[in-house]
Amino acid sequence: MSKIELQEWEQRIPEKGNQLYNLFLNESARETAQIISKRGMLDVIELKNGLSISANSYVGKISLGDIQIDIKPKISGMPLYKLLKYAYGLRNLEILSQAKHSLDEFPFCDLIIHQLCAEAEELIARGLNRRYIRIANNIENPRGRIDFRAIANQGGLITPVLACIYFERMEDSLLNRILLAGLRMGIRLTDDLYLRIKLNELCSQMLNVVSVIELNRDLLLTALCSIDRLTDHYKPVLEIINILFESQGIQWEDSAEQIALHGYMFDMNLFFQSLMSKFLHEYIDRDNYALLDQYVLWDMFSYNPEYNPKGRRQPTLRPDFAIKKNGRIVSLLDAKYRDLWETPLPSEMLYQLAVYAFSGRWSKSKILYPTLHESAKVQKIDIRDPVTDGLLAQVILQPVLLNYIVELISQRGKYKKACDYAHLLAIE
Repeated sequence: MSKIELQEWEQRIPEKGNQLYNLFLNESARETAQIISKRGMLDVIELKNGLSISANSYVGKISLGDIQIDIKPKISGMPLYKLLKYAYGLRNLEILSQAKHSLDEFPFCDLIIHQLCAEAEELIARGLNRRYIRIANNIENPRGRIDFRAIANQGGLITPVLACIYFERMEDSLLNRILLAGLRMGIRLTDDLYLRIKLNELCSQMLNVVSVIELNRDLLLTALCSIDRLTDHYKPVLEIINILFESQGIQWEDSAEQIALHGYMFDMNLFFQSLMSKFLHEYIDRDNYALLDQYVLWDMFSYNPEYNPKGRRQPTLRPDFAIKKNGRIVSLLDAKYRDLWETPLPSEMLYQLAVYAFSGRWSKSKILYPTLHESAKVQKIDIRDPVTDGLLAQVILQPVLLNYIVELISQRGKYKKACDYAHLLAIE
């Protein structure tokens, strides 16, 4: 198998002497490549002399026939692990002792699976949640209530047992079934031997009391909606399982069917958006400012009622965040997972933020982007009137120093600095 490694947003082209030269896809792999390209996950194009591969915000690994493509994030190891836990509200549990020494070398998916192991160990150690489960059964010693309908359907009492309906407190609940399914999924996804052994041990402890099920999106949603104060400690592990499940396939908006991938692909753009939402919500000055996620700019675009023969709904703009002060928008923010300090600003991002800038005369329009360059500075793009050269609006490219975020969320006594940095990112 050919193994190709690259980083997020990296492009490789076929050249004499490299892996991609004279490398081509088989028919089934070609179909998968077209699907992931259409979804914007990874561009794999066959040229006359080999494959051209362009990564974007998705990281992970995927097999296309006998070709395995590994895409690594630029930030990795313990810093990424801390940011993941913070962004998704995971608990500060002790990770596997063997993992501490080689955390920087683990693939992205294994970082999440290590946290899954830690969460599962904690849940099993404190005792799996037990729920009363309805049981309908024929038993010799009656309990609960007699099921007269079942007796009538079988033609009366023809055996020395009685149909009864009763409730028994058991570990075989939906939450525990999903936990077991998540552990089994982790075994399939990881290549780390020690991690697979640990996952198998945890599965063995649960198999005697918990049924095996196949995961799907509806079950995960049902489980998340069933969380109450007695099962709130299951929320982090459900979040992890959901991340792993979603990264294994593609769900089309107009279909309930999920296309399975041979591997996993995780969208770092969604992770960065969750990270920014958590950080800004925690540290923005709530007495003076309000932070709104996925704010909809109503009525900026609308079909002319006289020229809308298909009766289509008006297009809407939805910035990732809006900052309000005294009921008025003072800043519109979009979180884009692309280092705009080392790469140019794509035209589509500029056009999108330019429209945001025109949505309110005095509002700021900012792109929040992650970077590992400590020297990264704010960049501003003026939008001018082509006739008068007057300033119409401004788009601001605001770097988010990921290592500094790690420092702020990891150390105590950094609350004031975190508040100042949140204000700098969102409002200044």
